[in-house]
Amino acid sequence: MKFDCVKVSGTVDSVRSVYPMNGGYKGTVSIDGSVIPNFAMSSKLYEQLEVGEKVTLYGIFNNSSKKEKNHGMLYGLEKQGGERMFDTNQRLKVPIAMTGFSVIAFFLMFVVGWFPSLCVLRLLFGLSPDIVYNATVLTIVEASLAALFFLWRAWVMLTATANPDAWKTIEPGTLSGRFSKFDK
Repeated sequence: MKFDCVKVSGTVDSVRSVYPMNGGYKGTVSIDGSVIPNFAMSSKLYEQLEVGEKVTLYGIFNNSSKKEKNHGMLYGLEKQGGERMFDTNQRLKVPIAMTGFSVIAFFLMFVVGWFPSLCVLRLLFGLSPDIVYNATVLTIVEASLAALFFLWRAWVMLTATANPDAWKTIEPGTLSGRFSKFDK
């Protein structure tokens, strides 16, 4: 879940290996001779990419040490004339999905963790009249921590997309180096 929000500027050399996916396309974009594979784009932004035009791409990219797992998403672009377009529905869609995952994580951790918590408390403190209550409280704390992880990542995504102008600028070659040679 480690990602970077970066800007990449240059001339679009090509957009190839494009195949449709839900709500847009996934393909390979070449900027200033550097290939950026596994790049998801909304239909609106894909239609605005013109070969030979100088653009600034605002993207959200995985930063995994395993290069074959890295992929990116085009969040916005700025054309040569200063016209800017952003896929703002992604700004809310991802945090809302992460919030849903947090609810699922809470209930899953509660159901799966209750009996083991009960057993651990029984081993540590023996039988007591409050053992079921204590196991329930402990399990609620455990489940809340699992849910808070997903809520934290949703908050990170929401705050990262709030100000795209503050994103760090990266060279196309540096960004291309994050991806596997197989994907290029």
